[in-house]
Parts: sequence; C-alpha cells; structure tokens
Amino acid sequence: MEKTPRHPPRKGPPRAGDPRPPSSASKPSAGGGPPRPHYPRTPFAGKPGSGASPAASYRPRESASGGAAHGRVDRQVGGVHEREDRKVGGLRTREDHHAGGDRRGGDRRAREEQRARPQDAPAGRDLIFGVEPVRELIGAAPGAIRILYVKAGAEARFAAEIDAVRTQGGNVIRSEDEALARMAGSEARHQGLVAIMREYQYAAFEDVVAEAHDPLLVIDGVTDPRNLGAIMRSAECAGVRAIVIARDRTVGITPIVVKSSAGAWVHLRIARCGNVAQALEGLKAAGYWVVALAPSGDLSIYDLDTSRRLAFVLGSEGRGVREIVKKSSDFIAGIPMRGRIGSLNVSVAAAVALFEVARRRLSVI
Repeated sequence: MEKTPRHPPRKGPPRAGDPRPPSSASKPSAGGGPPRPHYPRTPFAGKPGSGASPAASYRPRESASGGAAHGRVDRQVGGVHEREDRKVGGLRTREDHHAGGDRRGGDRRAREEQRARPQDAPAGRDLIFGVEPVRELIGAAPGAIRILYVKAGAEARFAAEIDAVRTQGGNVIRSEDEALARMAGSEARHQGLVAIMREYQYAAFEDVVAEAHDPLLVIDGVTDPRNLGAIMRSAECAGVRAIVIARDRTVGITPIVVKSSAGAWVHLRIARCGNVAQALEGLKAAGYWVVALAPSGDLSIYDLDTSRRLAFVLGSEGRGVREIVKKSSDFIAGIPMRGRIGSLNVSVAAAVALFEVARRRLSVI
C-alpha cells in the first residue's frame, strides 16, 4: 500500500476551512491571580499602550507542567529574576539554554548584546544611581522605579530594595559591574545600584487651582535641577502643598531634582502650565493674590498681607522674574539685604519668603 507522504504544516496566514486556533484571550495569565497594585501616591506612567498591570512584565513565563517556557530558562538568582530590557541600558541578562547548544544562535545573541550595550556616557535624565540616592527614592516612592539594575553578587545585600521595587511592578535585572559603570558614566560611582525612573505624570493645572492650596508656588525660568529640588524641599518644609512649573525654559522632574529635594517631591502636587502670564490671570480669577519675588520689589516681604490667599512667583537664576510676569502680578516683593551682595539664590529667597508667611500666619492663630 502506497503511503501518503507527510508534509510539514503549512506556514502563512490561515485560509478558508482551516481550523480556528484557540483565542489567546482565554489562556490564563502566566503569573496567576490579580495584578499587583500600583504605588498609590506617586503619579508615574506605566508602559504606554498596555492594558495589563506593569507587575505582569517581570513574572517568569512557565509551561503548563510548571517548568520554564519552551526554548528558554529564566533563572532565579538570589531573588533576582534575570530578564532582558533592550530599550534601557541594553543589558541582556537572560540566558537561553538548548540541548546540545546552538553555536549560530549564541553568536547571533553575542552580536546583538554587543550592539545594545550602552556606551560610556553621562547618566541619562531618567537615571539615578548610588546606594543612598536609590534607597531614598525607593523609600519615598518605590512605584517611581521602572527598572532596577543590581550588581551581580549583591542580591542579598539589596534584598529589601529588590522586593519593594517588584511589589510596585518594577523590573529587577542583575548586571555586571562593567555594565553598571557604563550606564552611570565613567566619572560616577554606582555602588551596585542603578535605577531607571518612570515618566512623571503632572497634575492638571486646573485641578491644582481648584484645590485652592495656600500658599501656592509658581516657578518660571529655573533651569538648574538642584535649585528646583532645593526649592521643593524648602517649600514642603514651610507647609506648601502644591507648585506649578512653567513648561518652557524651566526644568521638570528629573532624577537630580528628586535627589536634591530629599523626598519632598513625593508630598507635593506638581502641575505644569504653558503661558505663565495667562496662568497668573487664572489664579487671580480663582481668588489668589499674585506676589512676584524680585530684589527690586517696592514692597518688603515682611510688610506683605499674609491673610490673603497667596501665589508666589519665582524667576530664573540669572534674570529673575520676567517683566511680562511682573505686570501680571499684584505685588512685587523683595527681601531687604543687609550686606553688599544684592540678591539671594532663588531657592534661598523662596525659603525666606515662605517661612515668613508661615511664621506670621502661625502667630495669628
């Protein structure tokens, strides 16, 4: 009897009459159970275009028998699940094991890794490194970290940090010292930890205005992230609960700002505005009295009526508050100088003004 030759399964798009494959939507999730919750207090964006919780992105894929998925073994080393993330840092830490090996596949992976490795360069704007800075960030807002790179062999030392980041849906990757040094920059000391922050999600300006925070701080033209961080730290310590940052010519929330604020950024409602002059008009319509801080102000900060709802405007480090912004302000207030230097650093001026308001309001109570 002549045997019918067996043909390999046809590749390509399905045709009419082909059996319909089972829907992928009916398959259970790899991790099982409900997705882990997001960090409730810090507004950071997850992966765009994904309907699933970011927590699912770091769970190991397993087959129905409980083993690793076909063609791949994801190792668990010291509590750190080794995964690949080519978009950030280009570090490939996942290992693929095949029976008998695959030399061509190994060579191809090696070439891909070589192309993806980060070059010696200063740290990116979304990167923070060092034991204390990363620990402070995790302690304040573990949900702010998208990826945590941990030095190979230091998993036990950073077990608490690893657990906190994973709980909030972050990915943890074990990396070699050489790769961490390339990410942090040749002049920096990573100390075994490098973190990639999620994109910060600002509050809507209209929402911040409607919440009627008093006093409110408007920042226009501050370009040094350390100054912005120091302003945020002083503002939070003085009782400020919300700030508005100009979208143009002003630095936003970056890892340097986060580090310089010493955790204050977590406790602030932060919004951005486009046209500052128009934003000030909106504040005045909502019942605020706008005070521009400038050395040339004709009103002393110590004579300001603090019983009103106040919005303070801070200008750039060099030129101060812009003229168009001064024209939109109700008062131009200055801090009397007693020495030969005519002005203070913008973060120091903000601290003096805000604490003076807090002192006078406390004395009234």
